[in-house]
Amino acid sequence: EENASTHAARGAHAKGHACVKAYFRVENQLAPALQHGIFNDSGRQYKAWIRFSNASSNFAQSDDRNKDTRGMAIKIINVEAGENAWLDGSALTQDFLMHSNPVFFSANIEDYNKLVESENKLLSFLDGANPFKWRLRELMHALDTLAPPPPSPLIEDYFSNTAYRLGPHNMKFSAQTCASHTTPRNKPAEDPDFLKRALAQHLKSDSACFHFMVQLQNPGKYMPIEDPSVEWEAEDSPWRRVATIDIPSQDTGAAEQVAFCENLSFSPWNALKAHRPVGQLNRIRKQVYEASSAIRHDVNGVAAPTDLGW
Repeated sequence: EENASTHAARGAHAKGHACVKAYFRVENQLAPALQHGIFNDSGRQYKAWIRFSNASSNFAQSDDRNKDTRGMAIKIINVEAGENAWLDGSALTQDFLMHSNPVFFSANIEDYNKLVESENKLLSFLDGANPFKWRLRELMHALDTLAPPPPSPLIEDYFSNTAYRLGPHNMKFSAQTCASHTTPRNKPAEDPDFLKRALAQHLKSDSACFHFMVQLQNPGKYMPIEDPSVEWEAEDSPWRRVATIDIPSQDTGAAEQVAFCENLSFSPWNALKAHRPVGQLNRIRKQVYEASSAIRHDVNGVAAPTDLGW
């Protein structure tokens, strides 16, 4: 009952702060290893929608002041498939989904299910009397994931957690803010929607940007695909900028845009084959995202928008 609402929200990242219009511009003169998929056309500029959100599934009582993970979901809308083709022919977009922590808090789907099904979340990491079987690394990641909020969704870095293809390579990706991280993270008083308001106020008169980065898997280093709780270290493979995201000044509170945002669907499988999701967790996400979207739209009596242009 604590999650009760007359509205069927997303199963995760239920509370959106806004969907914003953005430009996704591929960098010039990329190294050949990076020129795959949408990054194959140097200097190309795409239009995109970006949804900023809280990770909590509690739509009815979500409070921006609480510790949580924040989300950034990018939907690039004017992609030409060429030889790449889409994984899902019904969703002709390239989506990049990210969270505000570089690693996932579960090493595999079994650990994740155990956490979700446990009444005592802490004890799920300390299962049994044998301390050698305790999942302390995952516990620390879970605690790090529940972080104090940023001053604005625009002053945060976001990460894919799981791995994807970049042509013949495996990669992780990240959107890193152009803004300074030195703004203090003071807990705002008496405003459970302060992230939405901060984003709207900023974009009312100013623009924002992010650097879109990729990190290629180094086969000679410990950079596993199947365990997203292991961080790929920058010293093993540096982050490399492949695009810039420009968010122009705009009104994020228009009623039509808010409704459009709420009905929009994102999935890591809305992707070109060149950016195919890899790993067990991503394979399971395909069914979960499809089912969640279908149920949400059916209960709300709406359809996912098909006209994504702006």
